[in-house]
Amino acid sequence: MAFEPRYGARMTKRSRTERREAARDAAKLAKARMRLAALEAGGSAERPIEVTSASIVEPHASSLPCPACGAPGVRVEEHVAVTVPGDAGEEPRRLRVARVVCPRCGTRRDVFFRIGTTLPS
Repeated sequence: MAFEPRYGARMTKRSRTERREAARDAAKLAKARMRLAALEAGGSAERPIEVTSASIVEPHASSLPCPACGAPGVRVEEHVAVTVPGDAGEEPRRLRVARVVCPRCGTRRDVFFRIGTTLPS
């Protein structure tokens, strides 16, 4: 008499199937973390990070963790000044954009900065 699994009995998954499921879950998590990073300060031109000088942009950007994998410190590939069109009735704004890449997972993103003035106290 051959062995027949009972109704509802779970069969173990193949290791390849488990690895693929884990990879899909990791990709979903990374995508969700990138969406959250876009809502944080510096994630878009509407929410730039305030800095006092252009010399602060690169050290600040390189100290940020990767939003996708959480690796500490990203590499700054480029630091450019861009003009962002203003809303209706507003003047265009000059922003600094640090283009960064994660050394671990290779995720690229732009971090936006606005150079502001500090008022004397």
